Amino acid sequence: MPALIDGDRLIKYEDAAVHFVVPQHIRYIEELAFAGSDSLVSIELPQAVDYIGNYAFRMCSCLQEITLPDNIISAGSGLFQHCWKLKSIRLPEGMEMIGGEMFESCHGLRSLTIPDSIVKIERNAFSGCRNLTEIMIDPSRIRILPASARSVAALTYMERNSVDGGSSDIDEYAWERQGNLLDLAINRRNAEAVRYMLRRGLVTEAALREYLRRSAVRDRVEITALLLEYGRSVTTEDPFEEDPFK
Repeated sequence: MPALIDGDRLIKYEDAAVHFVVPQHIRYIEELAFAGSDSLVSIELPQAVDYIGNYAFRMCSCLQEITLPDNIISAGSGLFQHCWKLKSIRLPEGMEMIGGEMFESCHGLRSLTIPDSIVKIERNAFSGCRNLTEIMIDPSRIRILPASARSVAALTYMERNSVDGGSSDIDEYAWERQGNLLDLAINRRNAEAVRYMLRRGLVTEAALREYLRRSAVRDRVEITALLLEYGRSVTTEDPFEEDPFK
């Protein structure tokens, strides 16, 4: 058997397969059940699973994708801690809590959607997620995110709504963190987020020019790239009288 199973509990995975399908009758994944596997790339969980213990997939160093069953209400602490290659995960609608350290050091994770049902995110849930640059969440719920993730979520919203629409919740947060958001947007060459801030009056053209002038002195290549990108995108429908990056 590739796993130690007791009734409807998967206690310990004991194989070296690349892909593992958890048997359909399993309801409980015990603490540390898959921890330390260095071969698993994907795991398929049955919908019957409604409990996953702490650190169940910790340090699955090759794990890239997994879908949590719809029955999961909360996930244990450190569930995917140090799963460096994890790049795709779906959190089910109905899930209410993201456990502490759940995605700590998931360097491969770039995008995540936070379901509307989430009411609690514990400490260090996204610590060390250095490549997580897209977080989708209802803008009215941005403050449920830990501080380190709010700016990512705000920039994601701004980029997707740079031309049409806007959110008072995002605007309020942007007023508080204007410098931080501008710094992130420019370093990530996110011209659409900067466009949103200008269009919504969250930064003035004069202030932005001054910010870019001071930043350019520090020889930041990203700024030059952003200026070129913005210059190419300006059209006759552009809402500004002149290029604010000039």
